[in-house]
Amino acid sequence: MSQLQAPPVERTRLANGLQVVVAPRRGVPLVAVRLMVRAGSALDPARRFGLAHLVAAAVRRGTRRRSGARLDAEVEALGAELGGGVDEDAAAIGLSAPLEALPRLLDVVADVAMRPSFPAGEVERLRRREVAALAHDADEPGVLADRATLMAAYGDHAYGHPSEGRGRDVAAMRRADLAAFHARHWRPSRATLLVVGPVEVERTLALAVKRFGGWKGVPGAELEIAPPAPPVGPAVVIVDRPELTQAQVRFASAGYARSSPDFAAGLVAGAVLGGGFTSRLMEAVRVNRGLSYGVRSRFATGRAGGLFFFSSFTKVETAGELVQVALDEVARYREGGPTEEELERTRGYLCGLYPLGLETHEQWAEKLAEVELYGLAADEVTGFRDRIRAVDAAACLEVGRRWLPVDRRVVVVVGPAGRLRPQLARFGPVKVVTARAVT
Repeated sequence: MSQLQAPPVERTRLANGLQVVVAPRRGVPLVAVRLMVRAGSALDPARRFGLAHLVAAAVRRGTRRRSGARLDAEVEALGAELGGGVDEDAAAIGLSAPLEALPRLLDVVADVAMRPSFPAGEVERLRRREVAALAHDADEPGVLADRATLMAAYGDHAYGHPSEGRGRDVAAMRRADLAAFHARHWRPSRATLLVVGPVEVERTLALAVKRFGGWKGVPGAELEIAPPAPPVGPAVVIVDRPELTQAQVRFASAGYARSSPDFAAGLVAGAVLGGGFTSRLMEAVRVNRGLSYGVRSRFATGRAGGLFFFSSFTKVETAGELVQVALDEVARYREGGPTEEELERTRGYLCGLYPLGLETHEQWAEKLAEVELYGLAADEVTGFRDRIRAVDAAACLEVGRRWLPVDRRVVVVVGPAGRLRPQLARFGPVKVVTARAVT
């Protein structure tokens, strides 16, 4: 299998602490600019869950130099879209445009990151929009199940709430909250600027110094997120939705961080177990028993830790059976691991799929940002397929025995508690909560 051809990467740290990554890459005459800041939702303060998410949305709605409307017009004139988002570990903003627009791209990104004005009207509009979206989420059983699983598995840990936050917290936020979060966490020593495309390194670095060299930020030590504790289990959480005829089913156990040496083996093991239509869980749950049309499992990883996560749905009356079948299949995997045929098929699938995520400059910028955020090896991208191909049955068995759930796991089901409780009591002490409690 041919080696992935990565662009050369030049890394420079400016005097203010900003890391600049320039990756000259041939191809279409476009350039992608991405700014990643280690200011994710794990830094949300208590009773302000969703603040990092709202800040990342609001920085694009006006600066001390440009109104939100002017920003929109400038970005549109470049034929670009100013996108971004937040996960538990970082916030990111970025855009792509023709190569000759690079100075203007950097100017827009620098202005948004360094000088947001958080206009009161825009903050209020965004706040109302997010509250409405979260209220809508409360009507979605699958969303409720995912949120309740985070809460049950992580408890009080910083990863224990969704990045979008909770409705009651977002409703209480004010402009001063956003400005204070930005001043504390959006600073150059926590940020990485990435530029990918057919660029000249020296010119790009000079532009970065010109646009970002004046970014001061508030000094302070890097905030590290402690590893999460394993779930306290076995335990069962039922989110009571009496009107439902179909139950959303989840279970989760402790996992590993993105930088863990178990990552490659866990990726293969998770795919063999529940990563597609030919996976073991799909065979056991859908093909053999007809309990559900969809089954997924995976290791979700972050900077401080992660989870093994199972997801499915079924009729309310078969929820307990589905949980039992899935846990039995996980236990069977822990005992014997994958077959050689399963291994070969899964490794080939993962290796074949990987290059499809590296076709554009934007995709390379996103991947290089991941390398920086998690402190991964320099050959993380180019050596990915070699590492996957090197995963053998023994490694998959070992990662399964180390991380797949036995006792310390939580089961979460959304549906009518009265009908679910008798089915689920065998999996641990049952706690019933309302939909409002998880939104």
